[in-house]
Amino acid sequence: MFCCCLPNKPAESLQEQSERNMAARMIHLLMLGAGECGKSTVMKQIRIIYCGGFSDSSKMEFVPIIRENAIRSIGAILSAMITLRVQLKDRSLVALGEQVLDFYKQYDHRKDSTIPKHIVTAVEKLWEDENLQTCTSRSNEYQLLSNYRYFLEKIATVAMEYYVPTIQDIINSRAQTLTVDDQIFHLQTGRIQRSLRIIDVGGQRGQRRKWIHTFDHVTSLLWVAALSDYDLVLEEDQEQKKNRMEDSLQMFESVVNYPIMFNKSIVLFLNKVDLFREKLARSPVYKYFPDCPREASFHQAREFFSNQFSTKNKNVNRNVYIHYTCATDTESLAYLLSTAVDTIIKESLQKAGLVS
Repeated sequence: MFCCCLPNKPAESLQEQSERNMAARMIHLLMLGAGECGKSTVMKQIRIIYCGGFSDSSKMEFVPIIRENAIRSIGAILSAMITLRVQLKDRSLVALGEQVLDFYKQYDHRKDSTIPKHIVTAVEKLWEDENLQTCTSRSNEYQLLSNYRYFLEKIATVAMEYYVPTIQDIINSRAQTLTVDDQIFHLQTGRIQRSLRIIDVGGQRGQRRKWIHTFDHVTSLLWVAALSDYDLVLEEDQEQKKNRMEDSLQMFESVVNYPIMFNKSIVLFLNKVDLFREKLARSPVYKYFPDCPREASFHQAREFFSNQFSTKNKNVNRNVYIHYTCATDTESLAYLLSTAVDTIIKESLQKAGLVS
């Protein structure tokens, strides 16, 4: 039955109906999460899936970022080897290691992202050293980009003068979000075109003061958390050794129970499942979260964190829609995004009174 047929309720004007329908079609999705959780990667995937990807000119904007990722990664590993007192197995590489470390300390990709050929050659030789590779398995003891392997294995390619990033290169690149990224995408759901407005805000502690200014008019919250963060500390809080996963859980609890967000629908992406699976054998979850079973399998461990987040939601009438994601996998993320958006649209239509 239409609302205009109900007694004692004034009929909506055509303008009011139009505005209500337009509001229902505009989905305001706020994407939050701690630093390095993969939010920006999700945003890039949305651009690829729904907006045709990146033009040749926009691809070139990622060249300095990608080169910086490669140099920062090898620099972080070499610095950690000094701190952790791990020596290169091939002692003939020591001079090359010092040379690369010196280059890393003065490298500024914003001024000139060029990587000289002798540095490329040195990085390739160092990358083959067994002890350097072993040091990467101790990355929970220092700060190392999760994409380090991807770009160090193709250092010669990314350093080429006429290098043009591939889509996979762009997806794997990492750059800190320092501004509010507000984009609108147009989706076709059945016969109805809808607009999806996604707001991505930086997750580092210094950026979180901006979060509250983005809460107005939000339809749904998309929280991204990296499962692989369970044994890592915050880059901005290394002295206090604040655990990244604990930080994400605390912030999630604070945001979802904030008065203006209390009745908003929640989609949770537990991201980086591939890295999570890879590190479980060498870094058991229970060492950092004692409530997790000592012999927890991959599925049990991810369910443990799923429950950790779910219990932070104090609104018993609200579901937390949880998806396990690998944000660098376009095909699987496309399906999960479609599922998440469908869920958000259904809830927004119900709240608008357009469906039962």
